[in-house]
Amino acid sequence: MAICFIVGREAPYEPDILTPVAHHTLSVLDADRNLVFEMPAPESGWSQRMLESVTAHLTLPELDAYLGDTWVGSTEI
Repeated sequence: MAICFIVGREAPYEPDILTPVAHHTLSVLDADRNLVFEMPAPESGWSQRMLESVTAHLTLPELDAYLGDTWVGSTEI
């Protein structure tokens, strides 16, 4: 199951979650809070498409994704 990221804005009134953390390291943790994957932000910062692309290979259940300390997605959404 792929990680569903919640950083996309469907409408202008929705909060911008990504911009404040776009240059933070991406960390993916399993249900036991073990680090499964980690990648520093690209120089230009993360986009939703890039986050989805670099985590597409992760198929474990119950994964949570963080940029820095900010939760940005999960397989449980």
